[in-house]
Amino acid sequence: MSSAIPEPPAGANFDVDDPRVSFSRETNRWELEDDDGNTMEWDATKNAWIPVIDEDLLEKHQAAYAVDGVDATVPVEVRSKKRKKDIQQDPDAPVNIKRVKNDSRPPKPHVSKNTAVYVTGLPDDATADEIIERFSKFGVIMEDDNGQPKVKLYARADGSFNGEALVVYFKEDSVSLAVRMLDEAELRFGEAKTTMRVQKADFQHKTQSAEVAGGKATVRVVDKKKATKRIGKMQRKIDEWGSDDDFGPAREPSSSSRTPAATSRVVVLKHMFSLAELEEDASLLLDLKEDVREECSNLGDVTNVVLYDKESDGIMTIKFRDPVSAQACVLKMNGRFFGGRSIQAWLYDGKQRYRRSGDRNIGEDEDGDDDEGTRLDAFRDWLMTGE
Repeated sequence: MSSAIPEPPAGANFDVDDPRVSFSRETNRWELEDDDGNTMEWDATKNAWIPVIDEDLLEKHQAAYAVDGVDATVPVEVRSKKRKKDIQQDPDAPVNIKRVKNDSRPPKPHVSKNTAVYVTGLPDDATADEIIERFSKFGVIMEDDNGQPKVKLYARADGSFNGEALVVYFKEDSVSLAVRMLDEAELRFGEAKTTMRVQKADFQHKTQSAEVAGGKATVRVVDKKKATKRIGKMQRKIDEWGSDDDFGPAREPSSSSRTPAATSRVVVLKHMFSLAELEEDASLLLDLKEDVREECSNLGDVTNVVLYDKESDGIMTIKFRDPVSAQACVLKMNGRFFGGRSIQAWLYDGKQRYRRSGDRNIGEDEDGDDDEGTRLDAFRDWLMTGE
């Protein structure tokens, strides 16, 4: 028997190059796996994806609802009900039409979630590893049966990388976040020539003859047991998002033990300026605040921007209307280069105190120290709660 994978049925509206599509040698059918781990089979007669009935799962349900002393494998004898003779049907009475269970109408086509992004403009020397590292900041990347991230690099006719890639995430929400944060962003911070274009993947733009770097695109054969294990592994990664690994918004680098509140709307930026730059150009303070506000307004509603011109580390804070925008700001700004410096960004946890001009001069006496501490505490509370 030939081991070659057959061509899709005539009239099929799916693409074998779609990483969610595979061919099962068990059933000799094309299958589609969505981001929730549900498997659909292609029905050529209905020209649609239909749910797969998992026999193992069916047996578990039967065992769960089994009744002692009753053999569920023995067919039940159907007893015909006697019609009541004393009731005569009125021919003029309205007919009650009920929908039968075995409805012959075709099921509604399954609408699969789009969990992939299509990337263009990548440098010719880009590697899968650096693409994975960059894109994994915005969501868990789907894995194949071998535990490898689903990132596909496309190639030219001569086999060289053509600057296009497909990244498949585990969850659909990661797609919109990646597009929002990485479209027209740099693959390598500080290198303008590595600016990418990122969009939701449209699998119709790739034909079945599409090539990947290193050889022709191949259709994977699904292993249901491995797929179930893989889905569980990626779900655990989702549950661990924001812990002390590489997932989620960064925490303050100098105090990794602190846990910023999930509702924090304030972002701290470090290394945005130097005190010498402020001394040379007094207008830099206003210009920098305006530039930061304009840049961050693309991420959400900015309610306040503060520049702390007495902090040698070049500290600025940005306050957003909602926590999601603040988290997106951390993901976008952390690690970026500005004025030759690498920016550090993290969520404000309400414990740091930063200094700026306009603060009342405090003497050496104890009362002055107490007044300054009270004022800073009030300002910190305003940052966390006030508008």
